[in-house]
This record gives sequence, structure tokens and C-alpha cells, in this order.
Amino acid sequence: MYHNKGIELRSDKLIGIITLQNSNNYGAMYQVYALSKYLESLGHEVFVLDYEMTRDKPSLAYYLRHAISVLQKVHHRKMFSLSYFKRSKQLGLANKREKTFGEIFENFRKQYLKITNEQYDYKKLEGNCPKADAYICGSDQVWAADFLFTSPAFLLGFVPGNIRKIAYAPSFGKNQLEPYLRYTFNKFLKKFDAISVREKKGLDIVKSVAGQQAIQVLDPTLLLNKEDYVEIIDYSLVPNKPYIFVYRLGQEELLSNWVTETINEISLTKKLPIHVVSTNSASSFGEAWVEMTPTPGQLLGLIEKSSMTLTNSFHGTVFAIILKAEFLSFARDSFEDKQNVRMTDLLSTLGIPSLYCPPFTNFERVIEKLNDSNCPDETLDRLRELKQVSGAFLKDALG
Repeated sequence: MYHNKGIELRSDKLIGIITLQNSNNYGAMYQVYALSKYLESLGHEVFVLDYEMTRDKPSLAYYLRHAISVLQKVHHRKMFSLSYFKRSKQLGLANKREKTFGEIFENFRKQYLKITNEQYDYKKLEGNCPKADAYICGSDQVWAADFLFTSPAFLLGFVPGNIRKIAYAPSFGKNQLEPYLRYTFNKFLKKFDAISVREKKGLDIVKSVAGQQAIQVLDPTLLLNKEDYVEIIDYSLVPNKPYIFVYRLGQEELLSNWVTETINEISLTKKLPIHVVSTNSASSFGEAWVEMTPTPGQLLGLIEKSSMTLTNSFHGTVFAIILKAEFLSFARDSFEDKQNVRMTDLLSTLGIPSLYCPPFTNFERVIEKLNDSNCPDETLDRLRELKQVSGAFLKDALG
């Protein structure tokens, strides 16, 4: 049934996971690896559905039914502006760049994830749902409809009524749900046995849309300690001299330029070279930046051993915390209701909101933040408490 046969499992319950495992980015790999490993540590057998939302593209009729919402989204994103077309070109280049990492991530999937051999779309799942005692959707942004569509697969619409349905730490990636999605979420969320979300705003969305009570939990990567990642951490790419490590994801041009300029200034101030990883940024990083293409394990080694890690990635932030690296998190985009929510919510929850740099923060303020870039003991104490809450949710949800 699975690609990976390498680990002998104890089997209490058979649990299916549906998430964004096909994405060629580090965060997608880490979160599904962590959730699988945590569930296995509880004695369960785990498999990951080979499902991809692109197999269920909405029809033209769907968009026509929601024409007003389409126009509102187009206006909000300024989709006929010159800057948007420039951004679209960047995204095309970024997608090509992301594909160059495909082999690295496919090797990781084969080695560490138990993904079904059969590929599924929603219709096939409805007609032939693989046997399991429970299904979990999440984590990552499985409930973040970037443009009009959230697949009912990520709301476990295919799961028969006699099988437990659990949401573990899915993210909406926004502060409120668009009106045209409320019916779909209302319909399916009411059928869940247990719902948790990753961000505080998600609690409000679930309550307002479906009248259901959810609980806030940690991203699954934070359920594990550094010791739990030993089997994948790899130090083979770590430079032999002190360095700044930059893990960044694609973003709009003005914001990208600000991040680049700020990091260059930090490099000059600290007299440290820059090593950078990006799966999907089409930006030019500058002559002083050494670009790298590490495996997921090598990226963790680079974060841990860095003099400081500078990132606009949620999971880059997570692993800087887990691996006790000095770090700063930069805004991912300038939309109020988008990617930044994940980082600001996590850092605020852990009591370290000052380690986030909002868009276009002036350099003097960034340096002030950098001089206070260690996590205090209180942060680690808070993290331990949240792990207990999150672990208890999963254990209770699984019965």
C-alpha cells in the first residue's frame, strides 16, 4: 500500500492523513513527517493519502456561480495592475525553480513517508475510501482557499460516518473566511468528531461558520523535540566558519527587495557571510549570497549551526525555535490577511512577538530586535505546556 516499507510498526489504530504532502517545499515535508512520527510514537499505524487538489479543479460553472466573489478577489489583489503582472512573471520563474527541488523532496517522501501507491481525486475517494480507524486532515494550510476553492477532501467529505474524523492544526491562513466558502465549511465541519486549528483566528472562524468548538494546538513539527529529528538532521553542508543562514520563500518584489537589503546590512554589520536556501523565490540574492539546495535534513543542520537564522518562513521560524538558534522572522507578504498570520500568531503565543519584523521595518529597529534574538526560558516552558495540550487533544480525539 505504501512507498516506504522501512519501519516496522506497532498497530493500535490505522490512521489516514490527508495533507499537502505533494508540495515541493520543506514545510510540507516537515509537518507530515512530524505528524506521522508522533502518531507512530503513540503506537498507531499511519498512511498518507496521495491526494492533490489540482486533480479536482473547479468547473467554469462554479466560478460563474460565484462571479461577484471572483470580481471582489480580483479587485482586492489588484490583478490587472502592472505590479501584479510583474508578480505573475516572478511566480512563473519561482515555480520552475521549485521543480528543481523535486528530486530532493521525492527522495525524502520515499524514505520517510508512507504514502499510498494509489493516487486519488475526490471522486475516487468518495467511491473507495481506504480502510482506516480514523482520518486526520492537516496540518499546513489545507483550509486556505487562495482563490475561491477549498477541496471537500481536506474537510474529510469522503470519509464514511462510522470512521472518526479529526482536524489537527489546519490553517486558514487568514483572519476570516470568505462568504462563498461558508456553506462548504458549515456542511462538513459539523460532521467532525474533533476539531483543532493552528491559529487563534481559526477558532473564531470555526465557531462562526459551523457553530463548533475548536481548540488551538501546535503545528505538528512542534510536537517533537530536537532529539526526535536526529534520524534526519544532517550537518554535511554546514560551513566551517560562522555564517548567517537565510531561508526565504517567494514574495512580492518590493517586500523581497526590502528583505534582501536588510539582510545585506546585517551581514555587513555582523561581518558574517550569507548562505541562502529558497525553493520558490525568483529573486536575485546578490553576489555575496551563497545559494544552497539542501535536503530537508541538511536544512535543519544549517539552521542549528548558524550564527543566526533569518527567515520569512513559518517552518523556518519553527525550527529555529526547536533547534535553539538565534533568529528573526520577516514578513512574508504585505497583505494583512495572509501568510504573516501564521508567524505572528506563533510568536505571540510563545511570548516572543518582538522577533517578528513587520513589512519595511527600519534597519535600526531590526538591529534592536536582532540583539534580543534568543528565546528566553519562559518561551521553552510555554512550548512544553502547549505540547501537553496538543498531545492530549490528539490522544482524546483518537479515543
